[in-house]
Parts: sequence; C-alpha cells; structure tokens
Amino acid sequence: MTPSTYLSLLLTISMIFISHAISPTSSPNLYKSVCKETNKQDPHYEQPCLKLLEPYPQITSAKDYLTFSRLFLRIVAIENATKAQHQVKEMKKKYPSSQTIKGCALNYDKVVDELQIALDEYSETISLDVAYASDALEECEHSLVNEKIVNTSSLSTLNSEMRFIIAIISFASDHLQ
Repeated sequence: MTPSTYLSLLLTISMIFISHAISPTSSPNLYKSVCKETNKQDPHYEQPCLKLLEPYPQITSAKDYLTFSRLFLRIVAIENATKAQHQVKEMKKKYPSSQTIKGCALNYDKVVDELQIALDEYSETISLDVAYASDALEECEHSLVNEKIVNTSSLSTLNSEMRFIIAIISFASDHLQ
C-alpha cells in the first residue's frame, strides 16, 4: 500500500472514532438510566418506571435526553396530566363548594399548561417548566390537608401518580442543561 492509502485509512478510522465519541447518543438503554435515577426521589419508582415506558418503543429507543424528554412529554406526561385534569374538574363539579378542589383544578390547569410549554421549549428551559408543573402539583397536595368536607383520598392518589410521571421527566430534563 502506498503512504497515501495508509493515510486515508487512518483518517477514515479516526473519523469513525471521533464521530462516536462526540455523538449525542447516551446508550440504547437511556430509559433504564432515567428510571434508575428516579430512585433518588422514591426507592420504589424504578420498576414502575420501566413498566410504564417499555410499551413505547419510540421512547425506549431514544438515544439522547432531549429526544427522550420530548417523546415522554408528548406520549405520556401530557396525556396523563390531561386525564388527571379532567378527573379533578369532575370532582369540582361534584363538590362545587370545596375551595380546595377548586384550587387543585387550577393547579392541574397549570400542570398541563407547563408540560405543554415544556414540549415546545428550548432544551435549556424544559426542566424549568417541569419544575413549575411540579410546584403546582405540590401546591394542590398541600392544600388537601385543609379539606374537611370532601374525602380527598382519590385526589391524593392522583397527585401521587402525577408526581411519579413528573419525576421521570424531571430527571431526564436535568441532563439537558
């Protein structure tokens, strides 16, 4: 082989290694890493997280945190938040005199709004929008303590389910900054 052939071969191999080194791909199992991180918030979150995500091949095959975050927001988080919002609005109709339920309905409006905003935001601000959604959810949860008339156990369960979903997107979006 001529020296120029060796040089071309060396250059080609170098480019392959460099492209893999700077590639935004984290791993084919990025979702497993995200689920493992949710243990920081609750030691029981990892297995339910895996169970939640595995039916969605487009999420489980995401190779970077931005793609994962956007897919999770679009496919799972916003859909679940919208369903929860609807349930809280139904509770508000059933108990129109409950200020706590009214407040939680407003909080869930904010949760849905913030998650939708996060979907359309730049990668650097997704985690901020997710934090606002989490704050709205916590505000609802804290207000339940004051409710004396209505049994709020179903709302508390709903809050727990949404807290789990927000934890997943929160840990994923933290890697975007």
